[in-house]
Amino acid sequence: MTYLQWMQQLSRADFLKSVGLYLTRDRVFFVRMRKDFSRLSVVEEEARELALEKSSDNLSSLTGWISEEVREALLSGEVTLNRQSLNEAIRSLLPHFDRAKDPLFLCLSEDYAIACEVSLPQAAEENLPQVLEYEIERLLPFRRGEVYYDYLALGRKGDRLQVIVFASPKKILDEILDALAAFGVKPRAVETTATSVSNYLLFCKGGIEGPAVVLGEQERSWEMIGLKTNIKGWRREPCMTFAYSLPQAEWSEGPSRQLFHDLLQDSPKLFGWGSIQDSSISVGEKSFELTNLLALGKQRLEGDKGLTHSYVIPAVGAALRGLREATFSVNLISATTEGEMGGILTGFDTLLGFLLLIVLLAWGASHPLKDEIRMRQLQREIEKIGPSVKALRLQQDELGRLRKEISFLTGIKDQRGEVLSIMDELSRTVPKTVYLSNLRYREGTVELQGSAENASNLVPLLERSPLLENVVFNAPSNRGRDNRETFSLKAEVERPKGKAGRP
Repeated sequence: MTYLQWMQQLSRADFLKSVGLYLTRDRVFFVRMRKDFSRLSVVEEEARELALEKSSDNLSSLTGWISEEVREALLSGEVTLNRQSLNEAIRSLLPHFDRAKDPLFLCLSEDYAIACEVSLPQAAEENLPQVLEYEIERLLPFRRGEVYYDYLALGRKGDRLQVIVFASPKKILDEILDALAAFGVKPRAVETTATSVSNYLLFCKGGIEGPAVVLGEQERSWEMIGLKTNIKGWRREPCMTFAYSLPQAEWSEGPSRQLFHDLLQDSPKLFGWGSIQDSSISVGEKSFELTNLLALGKQRLEGDKGLTHSYVIPAVGAALRGLREATFSVNLISATTEGEMGGILTGFDTLLGFLLLIVLLAWGASHPLKDEIRMRQLQREIEKIGPSVKALRLQQDELGRLRKEISFLTGIKDQRGEVLSIMDELSRTVPKTVYLSNLRYREGTVELQGSAENASNLVPLLERSPLLENVVFNAPSNRGRDNRETFSLKAEVERPKGKAGRP
């Protein structure tokens, strides 16, 4: 077993119970199954006969190609249930399972359901449910309100999308559901033999390597199901390729014989159940042996009560859904059960969730603890190098102080000649009637404050100086009682063009 297979098997491990019910025209097959971690076993197997209310011997199969006569027969009630006989059968099966705790899955034989392969444009793939809802009346010989249906996408064939539509007339299925509901039983899902038998085979074999064909015979009809495995990257995904059923007589002659011959060209592995489980099939000069599906189930399933009847296989395939071992999940009543299945949480799932929660809490709690340990280690390291860091910081502060003093002294030295030149120029330019009360030089700008008889005459005088430029008033001039104006002027030291040095 590969690591991927082991992980997939572990992900499906659980403790579950499930009931499968297979309904044919004249019998009901019942099976109750149990899963203990990854071990599956058959707990009980029962069969009940149903009395036929009306004969349907003149009807062809309802699966595959459907005639208008068959449709009319269904709608007119020629194929009906003996409700009293069905009620008695259900009542006799009630002691064999717990209606409140054991989920029940129903499989319908070809007497009550149809399967039809349809071809749609590729553009329908993006909105397939909506397209089928709109086209169902054209695809099936029933009106939209007369049928329960579901589908499986088969994949693309050329430029078309192939789909199998499974359906059951509401008139028939509602009567079956009402009979079960009268005893407090509500199926979690309803499917056909095509999907239930396929799920049974895939479970027993653990998957398939090449193409496979499942052939079953019930009374006067044969049902054939095709399977294959698609490889998508590292995943192997089983898929259904066809589902046909016709009266036995039509398989031996005419177009049906040619169809059967064409399907066997790829030399698929053949599996049989029902009346032909131990037979061989001859097509022309070739003879094909069938692998007994009942024997496969006995090898795969455990328990004191194994499978004893081949017709219980669809019931087992239906019950596998409740044990999370089904590959295909077609449900004819999905619209009525939507939301119900999603709320189911098994005891083992709860246990796993609880254990996962504990692990997550432990993992989350370990981070603060690890952070605290790292923090204490860092604190000890900091304490060790603390005195050295403190000495370095004192040296760095002293170095910064010395750099500031050097910068200040250097600035004074550089500006000394420039300040003297400015004061010399002002002594020559400013008239003797002007008194300066404040002189400030900073970063190439001279600020003058004082008083004069006419402060506005100072501006042109200072502008004519070769040392000053851009002379402007800092503040408005005011004339005092002594008839003198106070002023505040600002001028820039003129720099030689093309140079940034001192004048």
